[in-house]
Amino acid sequence: MESQRENFRFLGSMLRSFPLFKYGAFLGLLLLIIDFIWSWRVNNAQQKENEALVLETNTLKAKVYDLQEAAKDKGTTTTA
Repeated sequence: MESQRENFRFLGSMLRSFPLFKYGAFLGLLLLIIDFIWSWRVNNAQQKENEALVLETNTLKAKVYDLQEAAKDKGTTTTA
């Protein structure tokens, strides 16, 4: 394009295709916005899944602790 700088016919042909550049830029901007929205939604879904997994892990830890305490109490009553 730099070599065609003095060629007015080339510049005129670029002006005729200028609406394509506008639509292309608009399409690129639209795709960029869609990508940001999509990544935001994926991030929110991953955070919700992570919170659910942490809750499940804590529930299972509590059940294991209760079973260990019950076994410990049962073991102390049989030896006494």
